[in-house]
Order: sequence, then C-alpha cells, then structure tokens
Amino acid sequence: MLVLASTAEAQWRTYENERHGYRLHVPPGAEQPVLSDSGDGVTYAVEHGQLRVHGTILMGRTFEEEARGRLDAAVADGWRVNYENIQPRTATFDMSGDGIIRYVHAIEICDGAAAFFEYDYHRWDVKLLRPIFKHMVKSLQATGACAGDVARIPYPTD
Repeated sequence: MLVLASTAEAQWRTYENERHGYRLHVPPGAEQPVLSDSGDGVTYAVEHGQLRVHGTILMGRTFEEEARGRLDAAVADGWRVNYENIQPRTATFDMSGDGIIRYVHAIEICDGAAAFFEYDYHRWDVKLLRPIFKHMVKSLQATGACAGDVARIPYPTD
C-alpha cells in the first residue's frame, strides 16, 4: 500500500517539457525518471504503479479526436472505461483491467500539440490518490509562448 508523508512534508517536484511547452507537478514517491528517447516526456516508477507524462503533436487531428482515439485504442486493448469526459481542450478518463486503474488527463497546449499524464495504480489506492490527481490536473499547464495568463499553481501545503 502507498504511504505518503503529509502534504506539508511531501516533496512535490515540477517536471517541465520545453520541447512541447508544458509542466506538471509530480507527486512524492515518484522516482527514477526515465526520459523518452524522443524527448516527448518521462516515465516515473511509483510504489504502486507507474506515471507517464508526455506531449504529442496532433498531426492535423483535433484535440478531441486525439483523446478519443487514445481511449478507443485502450478499449481495443481490453481496458474497461469507468469514466470519460472529453472536451475541446481537456480530457479526463479512467479505465480498469486486471486490478489496475489507469487515470488519464490531457490538455491541448497550442500550435497543434497536447500534453497527457497517465497514472497506473492498484484499485485499492483510489481513495488515497484522489487528492493527488486533483492537484496534478490543476498543475498540468502550458508553458512558454503557449502559457498566456496561466497561473502558477503552488504545491499542496496542507
């Protein structure tokens, strides 16, 4: 079972990807980051699963088409959809299979790009991870020229 220090003591970090122009707060316990060969993102080992953070070029597709395509591909691979909310500029869905839940959140950045995080975890950790996901969703933001007036989100402190 995942055990985290109180959020006041927890060591959140920021992962920033300059290639695609996005950032995300990475929760405590995410260790051993492995950068993708393409420079699109990173994968973190977590005590109970895996966190993948990556950007993508939409290649002429709309953001909604990209998110829907990823969800449909997961279903074709045997995942069961528990929740989905795909909007023009954001998407959130979770799915399950073999005792694992995959939580996915994505945003459209700009210039035909998007950023995703996917967090795989054991189903018994769902209540523990809800506040973590809530914060990660807020913290996934565009940076650089695409940022506009996006506010800096502070790390959780209580």
